[in-house]
Amino acid sequence: MKQILLFLPLIFFLLSNLNILKSQDLVVTPDDLVLDTIIDLSDQFIVVKLSSTITNNTNQGVELAWKIKQISGSSEWKSQVSVNGASGGSFAWEIMSNYDPAFPSPTPLVLDSGGNSYFDLSIRPTQVAGCGTFELTLSPFLDTTDILLTEIYTFKINVDADCNPLVSNENWNKNQVTIFPNPTTDYFSITNNSYVKSIQIFNVVGKQMAITPYQNGDVVSVANFPNGLYLVRMLDDDGDVLKTTRLAKR
Repeated sequence: MKQILLFLPLIFFLLSNLNILKSQDLVVTPDDLVLDTIIDLSDQFIVVKLSSTITNNTNQGVELAWKIKQISGSSEWKSQVSVNGASGGSFAWEIMSNYDPAFPSPTPLVLDSGGNSYFDLSIRPTQVAGCGTFELTLSPFLDTTDILLTEIYTFKINVDADCNPLVSNENWNKNQVTIFPNPTTDYFSITNNSYVKSIQIFNVVGKQMAITPYQNGDVVSVANFPNGLYLVRMLDDDGDVLKTTRLAKR
């Protein structure tokens, strides 16, 4: 009996921490993301991306396991996860969890009390159009079966696969919009169109380099950008993405 009594505080401590862990108030924003876009599928290296933020609203830090799995969409699509940008780094293509068997030593995602963690899911369609859904789950690192939070990422790339295909003449015309010259040394413009109203430019690690309004015939300067590859995102009046294409600066 004395031995049992001695172990009661330890048992109570473990059960308390287990209950706290299971009741973690983790919040994801925005919830259930959708990207509906038109891209240049002739470019086999073009990448599209969705981003979300995980917030720990409790008064203690947590160690989390995360996993992203493809629920639907083309098996030809390549996926890549980046956690916390430059500090967390991008994982190799097709590494979709921090307890993946490919890791030499799986590492928990540490989320401090009141802290945020930033997830970027990038998809390289490899010239394949369609609609695909991916699911992010978060769980305690020591119990990956206890799902604390789920986030859905949906990518609608150019056409169908039961995801409201883009088949109108208007959308087809948008798909013909391209940037030129490409490669470039100091500027680029966009082929004649009435759709593009603003432009965002990102480097290959996802950092936004520029955002600018656009009118048909405008010239966009990249003279001060370092040489390299960039993603140019074209948006319409509503801020919706019409197309994302790659630009080479030399």
